[in-house]
Amino acid sequence: MIGYQDLLKGVIQVLQSTYPTIPIYGDEVTEGYKVPCFFTTLLPIESKTQTKNYISTNLLIVISYFSDCKDSLKCLEVMSKLKQAFGICLSVEDRHFTIQDSMIEKVEKDVYQFSFRITYHELINFEPDNELITTIEHHIEGSNK
Repeated sequence: MIGYQDLLKGVIQVLQSTYPTIPIYGDEVTEGYKVPCFFTTLLPIESKTQTKNYISTNLLIVISYFSDCKDSLKCLEVMSKLKQAFGICLSVEDRHFTIQDSMIEKVEKDVYQFSFRITYHELINFEPDNELITTIEHHIEGSNK
């Protein structure tokens, strides 16, 4: 199973490779950060059991960009480059998650957000209820016609 931490690490790797000089913080940091910087947030939207063996999870990933620049076009360029860096797929370990509903928006004076959803399915608790058959014996009796 893939964990939320693994997904967040995948997001941070893309951020670091795209903007290696800009610091990245988690949403638990509320003061003492230096701009420009990124904040990352992962929000579980829903988790549904599809069958007794599969679960479907829907997550929202939000990347906030706190700018030190007053030029909104430069800020939008940063966000546009970020959107290009993520593309249509987030790769984490040996899995690839399709990015859905990506959006760039200005949320405050110098704060911009890039957000997207991912939905994925996982195998859970797969243990057969019964013992698996390993040998089958089959006897055929002849007919008396």
